[in-house]
Amino acid sequence: MRQNSAFFLILALLSCSSSGSEIDVRVVSTQPHLVSGGDALIEVVTSAASGADLRLTVNGEAQAVEFAATEAADGSPSYRALVSGLRIGENTIEVDMSGGAGRIAVINYPITGPIISGPHLEPYFCLSELAPDSIGEKRRFAIGNGEYLDDTSVDAFCSLPTRVDYVYRSATADGEFLPLPHGGERPADLATVSTIEGVEAPYIVRIETGTINRAIYQTAILHDPAGPAPSPLSPPAAWNGRLVYTYGGGCEAGFFQGTSTGRVLRDNLLSKGYAVASSTLNVNSQGGCNDVLSAETTMMVKEHFIETYGEPRYTIGNGGSGGAMQQLLIAGAYPGLLDGIMPTLTFSDAVTYFMDTQECSLPLRNFLNDESRGIKGDVKAAIGAWSMWFVCDESLGLRPDRIAPYDCPAQIPMAKRYDAVKNPDGVRCSIYDGMRNIFREKLFVDINSERTFARSPHDNVGVQYGLATLNEGIIDKTFFLDLNEAMGGWDIDFQPRSERTVADDNALRIAYETGRVTSGGAGLSQVPIIDDRRYMDHEGNFHASVYSFTTRARLMRDNGHADNYVIRRHPESVSLADENLALMDRWLANIKADGSDLRPLEKIVRSKPPELQDDCWTEAGERIVEKAIFDKDRLFDNTRGACNELYPPHGGLRLVAGGPLSNDVFKCQLKPIDYGDYSVEFTDAERGRLEAIFDEGVCDWSRPGVHQAVNQTWLSYGPSPVNRYQP
Repeated sequence: MRQNSAFFLILALLSCSSSGSEIDVRVVSTQPHLVSGGDALIEVVTSAASGADLRLTVNGEAQAVEFAATEAADGSPSYRALVSGLRIGENTIEVDMSGGAGRIAVINYPITGPIISGPHLEPYFCLSELAPDSIGEKRRFAIGNGEYLDDTSVDAFCSLPTRVDYVYRSATADGEFLPLPHGGERPADLATVSTIEGVEAPYIVRIETGTINRAIYQTAILHDPAGPAPSPLSPPAAWNGRLVYTYGGGCEAGFFQGTSTGRVLRDNLLSKGYAVASSTLNVNSQGGCNDVLSAETTMMVKEHFIETYGEPRYTIGNGGSGGAMQQLLIAGAYPGLLDGIMPTLTFSDAVTYFMDTQECSLPLRNFLNDESRGIKGDVKAAIGAWSMWFVCDESLGLRPDRIAPYDCPAQIPMAKRYDAVKNPDGVRCSIYDGMRNIFREKLFVDINSERTFARSPHDNVGVQYGLATLNEGIIDKTFFLDLNEAMGGWDIDFQPRSERTVADDNALRIAYETGRVTSGGAGLSQVPIIDDRRYMDHEGNFHASVYSFTTRARLMRDNGHADNYVIRRHPESVSLADENLALMDRWLANIKADGSDLRPLEKIVRSKPPELQDDCWTEAGERIVEKAIFDKDRLFDNTRGACNELYPPHGGLRLVAGGPLSNDVFKCQLKPIDYGDYSVEFTDAERGRLEAIFDEGVCDWSRPGVHQAVNQTWLSYGPSPVNRYQP
C-alpha cells in the first residue's frame, strides 16, 4: 500500500490549530478527506463566549454561517456550523476570533461519486433504462406514499431531482403508512407515538428521496411539517438521535441503479424515534455484491443525513442474507461507518460463500446424481455434511453462476449482456467483474481472441472431497477416488474442465488484504455484533446456520475470543427483532459512556448487557441460555447441547474435506500425502490413483491459506489519494 506523503503533510499541518490558538476545527459529517456534495458540518472547539465571536472563511473567502452552541465529545464547549460552497478537490476551512485561529484541510468530491470505490462501473443503466419486468411492465421506484419517482429527466449520472414527501401512520387502517394531505390538515385517523426518549409526537414521517453516488437513496425520520424545518443545528424534536442503516439481500452483478432500498418505512424503528436510511446500491442484488461500493454509498448517504438532520449518537446496521454480508464486510473494512451491526441469516462474506456454491456445481452433482451409481440420498448429503442432499443439489447447486459472467440480473437488457461468441464486449455479470476495480483485470488468451476479465481467487487444488465421510466409513475407497477424479474445475467463464481450478495469485492476495474475505481482526474487532439466526437448515435452505459459526470462528482465531459476537437461534415463529434492537441500543450506550483507555474490543466486551448471551428459543417461546457450539469432530451428528438438539448446525464440502471452521481458505498450502491421515488402508494400485489425482500434494489445513492475512482498512481504489491500494 502506497500513500501520498505530501498530501498527508499538508493535511497534518492544516488540520491543526494555529500556534497559540484556542480553536480546534474538525469535520463532523465525515472524514475531512472524504467530503462529498460541497457541504460539511464542522465543529469548532473554542472558549469563545458566543458564536458571534467566530468568523469563517473557505479558501480565503468569508462565508456567513450560523454557529450553534453545543458540546464536544470530551465535554469542552464548542459550536457547530454547516459550511457550503466547497469546490471539487482541496479546500481550506478556517475559523478565527480575536487572538487565535484554527483551520482544517478538506477534500470534496462530487455528489455523483466516486470517492473510494474506483472508477464508475460502465455500462450503468439508469432507472429509465432497465429492462421491463416479467410481464412487460416498466420498472419503477415506489416512494412509499403511493407515488413513483419521475425518471423522465436524468443526467449522465442517473441523477433525479431530490424530493420530500410526508406520510403518516393510520391508527385505524391496519396501521398503514398513508400520504399526508397537503395544506396542513390533520387526518382524523392520525396515530401518535411515544419514542424511547419519552417524546410524544404525531406519527408523521418525512421521507427524502434523491440520488447520491448514482444510487437512489431515501431517509425517513419523524418530523411534523407544521414545526420548524429540520437542520443539523436543530434536529427534529421527535428523533431519538439514533440512525439505523438498512441493507437489502441477494448477491448479483450490478451495473444498474435499482428500484428499491433496504426499506426505510419501518414501523418498528420509526415508532421508537429511530431515523432510517438506505439506498439502491445498499441492496446487494442491485449493488453488484460490491461491498466497497456499498460502503462508499453508506458513507455518502450518512454524510448527507448528518448535514440535513445532525450527527447521530450511533449508527446501527440492519439486514439479512446479502444485507448481512454488507454489514460484516463494511464493518470489517471500513470501521466507524457502523457502530453496531445486527445481521440476520448471516453469511461471513460473499466470496467465500461462493466457494460452496461453485463446488456444488455440475461436476459434483453429475457424479452423485448418476443413477448408474445408485447413491442413496443420505450418502450424497454426507459428502458435505449437509442437512439433506437438496442443499447442494438445488439450494446451492443452482446458484453458482453468481461468479460466472452469464447470470445477469433481469434488470439488465438482454442485448447488452455478455456472450463469449455473440457479444464478447457485453456486460459480464460475474461478481468479480462487478468488483474489477478491486480485483483488477487480467488478459486471457484463447484460440479465438484476447480479452480482459476480472481476476478470480477460486481454487480447489489439493482439496480431498469427502475425506471425513471416508474416514467415518460412510463411503469406501473406490467411491472416494472416483469422486475426486471427477471433480475437476472451471475456467474463467465458469465452464467445467477436467483440471482443478488454479486461483490467480494476485486475486488471492487482494481478497485477503482488502477485506473481501472478512477476518476477525481489523474492523470486526471494533464493533458489537448481534447475529439473529433464524433456523432454516431443516428446510434445506442455503441460509445454513453454519455461516454464523464460520464468522465467529474467524473472530476467535484472530482475537482469542469472540465475546463481541452473540448468536441467537430461533424458529421462524419467534421474532427477536425488537429485543435485539433494544439490547444493541443499550450496548452502544454503555460503550459510549465508557471513558476509559481500554482498547475498543475490551470496551465492547465490558459494555455488553449481561442478559445478552448466546441463546436459542423453542417453538413455544421458551429461552435456553447456552453457549453456541459447533463441534467439528461431529460433522454428521452435531447435536451436543440443548440448542444443538433443537437446531443442529451442519457442515459444507470444505469442512468434510478437512478445512477449518472459519471456511476462509481459498487456496490451501499443500503437503505430501500422509497415509496416516486415513482410517483405511490403500492398496498399491489405489495409492497410485490417489497420487495421480493429487500429484502436487493435498491440502495442509493446519496452515493458513496462501496469502491469508488480516485485512487492511479504509483502502481507496481511487480517486481518493489516502490509503490508495496497490496490490
